[in-house]
Amino acid sequence: MTFSFTLVLGLFLLAPGLAVFAGVYHGSRLGPVESSPPPPGSILALSIVTVGALIAHLLGALLYWLQELYCGRFSCFRVSHDPNVYASLFTMTVDKNATVTGLEIVAILLTLVLLTAGAFFGTRRIVTTFAGEAALKTMLYGWLAEVAVAKSETEVVLAYVVSDVQEDGTIVGYEGAVANLTTNAEKQITSILLDSCEIFHLRVTPAGVARGKARRGSDIGQLYLDNAHIRNVAFERVRFANDRTAP
Repeated sequence: MTFSFTLVLGLFLLAPGLAVFAGVYHGSRLGPVESSPPPPGSILALSIVTVGALIAHLLGALLYWLQELYCGRFSCFRVSHDPNVYASLFTMTVDKNATVTGLEIVAILLTLVLLTAGAFFGTRRIVTTFAGEAALKTMLYGWLAEVAVAKSETEVVLAYVVSDVQEDGTIVGYEGAVANLTTNAEKQITSILLDSCEIFHLRVTPAGVARGKARRGSDIGQLYLDNAHIRNVAFERVRFANDRTAP
């Protein structure tokens, strides 16, 4: 497999957009929930990467333009090449015989590295700071944005997990605080980690479904279940008993 200059340059130019994509998902972490980003070929992923790269490069070009205006009126440090790396990139792309110095290459790569880092940290800060975070979480996490996250530090999310384990004609279930929950790109639960977990049994009777607590002296510290053993999950927000703001 051979890589052409155009392909490598395209990947380098998309790096800030990929950083925006990573910043969006890293910054919009939903409490204990970790959701996988959409597939690389999805419209949402391509939109975030493309628009993010365009905005990052627009800001980069704007800074070089302002630098050019400033140096046109005031004294600046002189270099042997055009300090605007975007002008150098256009020259390299259009004119195949253009001469590029080692310093220009260093300036181009350094600009792309700084833009990529700035795009990631800037996007993460914007997503976690501004009010638009709620809309972003709904877009990124779907139904999980409403169900599987505590609304304040005085709340905890309880999960009631019905497993595929059966014992003496009853179905084994688990109740505990959600410590970690992962989903795939389709927002299907792939695993769940519970803290302070209790085991309960469900038995179907003519009168309905009866629930009984398992005979165990103490709670399970932590319990991990993957999707192969999860049949159903219910969530409940519970406020701490010592919270004075509780109604």
